[in-house]
Amino acid sequence: MKRVIEKLTNHLGIPGDATVDVILEKIAGLPGLTAVADLQNSLKKAQDERDALKGALQSVEGELVNRHLAEFESVVTEKTKEFWTGQLMTNRAGALAALGDLAAQRETPSGKRKENEESTRKPLHNRAAARTVIPGAGGAGASTSDSRAVKIRNRAHEIAKGEKVPFTTAFRRAEKEFCEQ
Repeated sequence: MKRVIEKLTNHLGIPGDATVDVILEKIAGLPGLTAVADLQNSLKKAQDERDALKGALQSVEGELVNRHLAEFESVVTEKTKEFWTGQLMTNRAGALAALGDLAAQRETPSGKRKENEESTRKPLHNRAAARTVIPGAGGAGASTSDSRAVKIRNRAHEIAKGEKVPFTTAFRRAEKEFCEQ
């Protein structure tokens, strides 16, 4: 009997040295079997109603998606129908906006824009016509300063590598060397 009382006190959340009156009081506060059965029946009924509503909602959602697909049949092809169905199910507002833009583009003749629509496209430049910059071709002064800068940079790399100092320190030292010359 002692083991039964220990288990009961643990289950009820009361100390093990509780008196019989305290244990009986806690047991009296527990719901009866009929109350538990009633709660289980109510829960089962609510779950059934939820499942029925979920099925009806999915059916209505499917009809709405089919209606939208029919509305944009000029833009949606058989290949893209599955994609647009998924998009309409997950993000209806975004998908409708995208489909509306596609339909508007299809309605305007290609190459012609609406009068009030501004051009947002930037022109592509022909890379073949671009001129390359030849180093040292910037005039007499430019080649002299370029070569001096290259010499300073190269000397800074030598100093940084040889003496294992940071490049900025090596660059300052290389500049001083070339200024002294």
